[in-house]
Amino acid sequence: MAKIKSTLDIKLDLSKPVEELTQVISAVISTQPARKKEILEGLDLAVGNALADIKFEEGNQEQQNDDGSGKVS
Repeated sequence: MAKIKSTLDIKLDLSKPVEELTQVISAVISTQPARKKEILEGLDLAVGNALADIKFEEGNQEQQNDDGSGKVS
């Protein structure tokens, strides 16, 4: 039985992560125009969750650095 895969081989320049990832997202969306909204909503959720985790961790670090005097060291 034949196996057909749609794949995208990617090499990223990690010195420009935002630009590179943007190009990858554009490439994926161009192959799936009917699913563009679904793909972007999934990415939005994943990015939002990652940012929420970072903000939570930053909040915990600020609390640990607070010596109780109201000043953050």
